Amino acid sequence: MTKLAFRAALVALGLVAAAPAMAADIPLGVAVNAGVVSDYRFRGISQSDKNPAFQAGLDATLAASDLLTIYTGVWGSSVDFNNGTTAEVDLVGGLRATFDKLAVDVGFIRYNYTGKGPEAQDFTEGKLAVGYDFGYVLPSAAIYYSPEYFGNSGTGVYYTAGVAVPIPVTEFSPTIKANIGKQTIDKPANFGLTKDSYVDYNIGLFASYWGFTAGVQYVDTNLSKTECGGLSICESAVVLSLNYAYTF
Repeated sequence: MTKLAFRAALVALGLVAAAPAMAADIPLGVAVNAGVVSDYRFRGISQSDKNPAFQAGLDATLAASDLLTIYTGVWGSSVDFNNGTTAEVDLVGGLRATFDKLAVDVGFIRYNYTGKGPEAQDFTEGKLAVGYDFGYVLPSAAIYYSPEYFGNSGTGVYYTAGVAVPIPVTEFSPTIKANIGKQTIDKPANFGLTKDSYVDYNIGLFASYWGFTAGVQYVDTNLSKTECGGLSICESAVVLSLNYAYTF
């Protein structure tokens, strides 16, 4: 959807005045992105059966004030669970507040899966995230909560912390990123695991130029093949990615 189409939809809903003078005063931002990854990993576990996945998204933001931004968006990826599921489509929304170099994000994510897979795969999470920009390093932490996690596996909570370190040496803006997280699951058997929690971690190098971002990332979990339901999708992997983003 283009920015003009998005604005037209808001006009039709009566949320934005159609007059150009009024429209120019609305701090609305729209961005699109598309890319490919060699293996779609979500919290350390392959969602594409260790195969490449194509991904795309659309985001919209509205600056409610100098401190508060309202955001919404949709993001999708090809997936392969070996059960007829072919795609993941996520709906997101929330509020982002900035206080100088501190950022606080409160929102939700609705995960929807299409194809012939079971409807029980769909689930919703609430999110609380914080981050601080020291300039030379950007630490962050977040918690995600779902009352009914993927596959009717009961309460799911994900704790994660990460750091991004920009390397100001070239015009390609290289950045080292690392994250560690812990997922807890009330009914792990429904999820396909033999234990009710696991840890995932990753570290990677990313570089951007002219809207393109390329990355190489090492991803792993502490799950053995047996604990992962006899599958190899929880094993370590090197993931390559290429993404293009454009802001209107």
